[in-house]
Amino acid sequence: MKRKRKLTVALIIAAPIVGGLLALALSVGVRESSLAPQWLRLPLKAPRVSGEIVFLTLRGPTTTQNIPRAGKSGDDSQTGFEHDLATLFAAELGVKAKFIVLPSYQKLLEALREGRGHIAAAGLSPTVELRQQFAFSQSYKIVQNQLIYRSNEAKPRSMKDAEGKHIAVIAETPGHDVLRELTGDFPGIAIDVLPQDADPDELLKRVESEQSDFALTDNFAFLVGKRVHPDLAAAFNVGRENKLAWAFAPQVDYDLQQSTVLFFEKIRNNGSLARLVDRYYGHTNRIQAIDSEEILSKMQTALPKLRPFFHEAQQLTGIDWRLLAAVGYQESHWDALATSPTGVRGLMMLTEDTADRMNVKNRLDARESILGGSRYLLTLREVVPERIPEPDRTWLALAAYNQGYGHLEDARILTQRMKLNADSWLDVRKAYLRLREPAVYDTLKHGFARGDEAVQFVENIRNYADILTKLEKPLEMDSRFDLLLDDTNLAAPKKVQPTKASAQTPSAAQTPSAVIAPR
Repeated sequence: MKRKRKLTVALIIAAPIVGGLLALALSVGVRESSLAPQWLRLPLKAPRVSGEIVFLTLRGPTTTQNIPRAGKSGDDSQTGFEHDLATLFAAELGVKAKFIVLPSYQKLLEALREGRGHIAAAGLSPTVELRQQFAFSQSYKIVQNQLIYRSNEAKPRSMKDAEGKHIAVIAETPGHDVLRELTGDFPGIAIDVLPQDADPDELLKRVESEQSDFALTDNFAFLVGKRVHPDLAAAFNVGRENKLAWAFAPQVDYDLQQSTVLFFEKIRNNGSLARLVDRYYGHTNRIQAIDSEEILSKMQTALPKLRPFFHEAQQLTGIDWRLLAAVGYQESHWDALATSPTGVRGLMMLTEDTADRMNVKNRLDARESILGGSRYLLTLREVVPERIPEPDRTWLALAAYNQGYGHLEDARILTQRMKLNADSWLDVRKAYLRLREPAVYDTLKHGFARGDEAVQFVENIRNYADILTKLEKPLEMDSRFDLLLDDTNLAAPKKVQPTKASAQTPSAAQTPSAVIAPR
C-alpha cells in the first residue's frame, strides 16, 4: 500500500515536468530545428514568406567546403562552386541562404524527401530513378566520370585493362552505381568502397599510396585534386556525360521552381555562370604536373625559412600570406638571389624604381623583398576601382604587378571595345592576349605588351595559391585584418599600416599609369 502511494506521488510530481518538456519540444524553436524528428518538424515555409531559402548540400571540392578564416580562430568561411551558385540565387530572390551539409549522398536524398530543405545543390544528375521522386531545375554543368591512375605506370586503355585491379569509389554515389553496372560486363573488377562520408580527395590519396590501383571520380573533382596529387592522371572517360541540376523537395511550390528557370537563363546570358566556372576550374588546366611537384617539394625545403617573412607581410598588408607566397613562388621559386636580364631582382622580382618607392634597401634580402613586394601589390590593388568584386579585383592587381598598371588600363579599355566586361578578369584576360597585335596596341596609350605572359602569371598564381591554401594553415591575426584567400571572400583589409609609398598612391578616379610603373 505504501509503495503504491509513493508511485502515485511520483506520477503527480512527474506529470507537470513531462508536460513542460513536451510543451518545450512543441515550441517553434525546437520544431524548426533541423535536428527535430520528422513527426515534430514544422513544414518548410516558402522563401518569400520566411525570408530564407534552405539548401541541402555535400562537403567536397566541387560543392562546399570550409576555409579557415584568418584572424578568427575556430571560425570558418564556406566556399565552393555549388555554395556560390546557391548564394547567387538567394541574392536574386532577395532572401538569406542557409546551408545544411549532409554526410552522404543517401542522407542528402533522404533529407530532401523529408523536406528539410527547399533545394539540393550538390552536383546531382537527374537520373530516371531520381526524376520519379523529385523535380529538377535546368542543367548548369556537365560532368564526366574518369578512371584515375598513377601516371608512372602503364596507362589503362579500357575497362578490360582494369580487370583484376582494385578501383576505389565512395559508397552510394553515382560513381558507385556506374561501377556496379560495369561488373556485369567486367566481372574481374574489384571495387574498393570508401565510406559514404569520405572526402573525394581520399580517393586520390588511396591511389597515390597504392592502396588501390585506380579511382573513379568526376572530371571537375579531379581538376581540383590533381594539383596536390601531380603523380596521378586521368586514363579515360567512364560511362556517359552527366548533366547536373538542382533537385527540389516535394513540398516546393511552382513559383520557386520557375524562379530557377529565370535565374539560370539570366546568369548564362550575363556571363555570371561562365565567370563562376572559371573562378573554380578555369585555371586548373594551366598547370603541369612538373609545376605541382616542384612547389610541393619547395614547400618542404625553401618555404619554412621564408614563412615568418610572409606572415609579417600579411600583418603589414592584410593580404593572406599564402597568396603572397604564391606570388613569390611564381616570381623566383622562392630564390632570394634571383636576377633577370631586365634588371628585376630578388624573391619578389622588384625593379630598382619600385624597390625605392617601397623603401626596399636591398632587393636580395628575402625579408625586405617580401615586404616590399607585398606593399606594392596592396598599392596596386587599392588603385583598382573598389566597385570591382573579388576575386577579380585581386586578379587584375596581379596582372598590373606583372606588367604595370598602364597596360592593365589598356587591356580594360580594349575589353570595353570588345563589348565585354572590363571589371571581370575572365573578359580582361581575353583582351590581354591581343596586346601583342600591332593593329591593336597602336591604338592604345601604353603600346605593345606581352599580354599572354601577364595572363599566365595570374593563372599560375591562382593555382599555386590553391595548393598553398589547401596544405598550409592560415595565420591567426588581429580581427582588424580580414583579407582572405578564399575566392568568395577576398575583401579589402579593414586597416592597413601606412607606408610612404601608399601615401603617394593616386585614387582610383585618377589616371594612375603615370605614377604606378612596372616593377
